[in-house]
Amino acid sequence: MEWQNWAGNIRFTPNEVAMPESTQDVVDLVKSGRKIRCIGTGHSWSSLVPSDDILMATDNLNKIISIDTVTNLATIEAGAKLDKLNIQLWNAGYAFSNLGSIARQSLAGAISTATHGSGIHHRILASQVQRFKLVKADGEALEIDRKKDAELFHLSLVSLGSLGIITEMTIAVVPKFNLHERSGLMDFEDVCDNILEWVKHENHIKMWWFPHTDKMMVYRYNTTYQPENDSRFRQKFMDEWVSVYAYRAMLWWANRKPIRRKWINQQIVKGMLPDVDRIERSYKVFNVPEPPVHRETEWAFDVNLTPTLLRQYKQMVEEKGHLINFIQEIRFVKGDDFALSPCYGRDSVYVGAYNADNRGWEELLSDFEQLAIQHNARPHWGKEFTVGSDYLKSVYPKWDEFRKLRNVMDPNSQFSNPMLAELFSD
Repeated sequence: MEWQNWAGNIRFTPNEVAMPESTQDVVDLVKSGRKIRCIGTGHSWSSLVPSDDILMATDNLNKIISIDTVTNLATIEAGAKLDKLNIQLWNAGYAFSNLGSIARQSLAGAISTATHGSGIHHRILASQVQRFKLVKADGEALEIDRKKDAELFHLSLVSLGSLGIITEMTIAVVPKFNLHERSGLMDFEDVCDNILEWVKHENHIKMWWFPHTDKMMVYRYNTTYQPENDSRFRQKFMDEWVSVYAYRAMLWWANRKPIRRKWINQQIVKGMLPDVDRIERSYKVFNVPEPPVHRETEWAFDVNLTPTLLRQYKQMVEEKGHLINFIQEIRFVKGDDFALSPCYGRDSVYVGAYNADNRGWEELLSDFEQLAIQHNARPHWGKEFTVGSDYLKSVYPKWDEFRKLRNVMDPNSQFSNPMLAELFSD
């Protein structure tokens, strides 16, 4: 049976789909010696998943194994989905300290691809992991601990599934908390002039730029223990009727004749984005309504480049004549020491290029990549990019160390596929 990802840009037919229910089931599959690739929810745009043999779905590895209320550590199976975990943890009195915009992903899928939220004081989601269980190619279920196995931990946690199969993780969680959101439209140039100062003073901040306009939506989230006050009507109206149904209808209409895309974006900033001042559960503020199906690339740049980069991107869109019908998201992430993290060794700004139609996408992707390469940026592993190993090796200081570890952990390339072979093979 053919499998396709959420965006529909990746399609393939595996020989078999396996659905293990325990670490032992995974060990048994690995010991078969057959080629295996894992799938969480298929929310990645890149070609990390395709397999011509076993596709291992982690849907049944979905439980919270334990929550230690003394150490605030939650041990969770790798296939648990973030949207359900948010609610389960909240009901137990806990929350993730930071989350991305989308909660469709599986826990291991999000961690392995360096998924991130936004806020220059917060690292990628992998930074919340304290230890994890990895089934190696020889069938050993290896426990890797942040403190006891520091070097191996930081080399292997963000691994794109190329070192083995993660079956469970122990995560540092925090007592549940609310976020105070203040958001509103601002002039593009005002944002560029002030953003490097703003990011220092907000717990979380991100922007949405609407191409073909001079406006950005600026979102600021700060921790509070004041009670929730968000209107249920506002949530229903804005997060479902407007953000989902009305926006999809507008995209459909604009895609019938792409020149309409400029007008649509201009109408959105004129009348569809009211200022918001609300207090709500943290995960409800971090996560946004599921967007329409779209194409996407996202790259991590040195945060100090933010004003220059945003202006260059806007200029490139205008000069190249791109017609873009989707929000462009800008987020901020603290630097870290995970070998394959796009934020390795530097505080970063992530800038995404998006389009909700295949027409014009390849041209936009190509032009955006050229801009990214000029600034030694690093692509998000779960999104679209075309650069190869030569470029990536030049921007990842520990590239060769990771590749050597991969050769040791998976000498017969049991967990490989064409994309990983191109990236890491000698």
